[in-house]
Amino acid sequence: MNDKDLEKKIKDEMEREIETSGCSTPADLLIALGYLDEGAFADWQKGRLSYLEKALKLGPQKVLRLMAVMSAHAKKEGYKPKSFDYSLDGKTKLRFSRTGNEVIEGQFATRYIDKYWREDD
Repeated sequence: MNDKDLEKKIKDEMEREIETSGCSTPADLLIALGYLDEGAFADWQKGRLSYLEKALKLGPQKVLRLMAVMSAHAKKEGYKPKSFDYSLDGKTKLRFSRTGNEVIEGQFATRYIDKYWREDD
């Protein structure tokens, strides 16, 4: 799949997720596009994987591209970025990347919320 096709798939899936649930996350997008198995994601959430990146079916550069497209599309559409804390027990932070790079971790932990979502919803 070329970059243009991937960008369209990402944007279309983000729109579907926003429409159905009010938000879009990198994890949901990776699962929907077939790059991450739901079982592997569940294992990671339970602490069975040391980092989620090892379960992805695409390389680090494509992951970074996916997140960049998500961010740009969210900005264009006026979606609100909200940080989400992925943790095992409320204390132990789950790691997405092998390196634990804070920028990558932050991007993965960002969910994009519908522009009409209100804090008191």
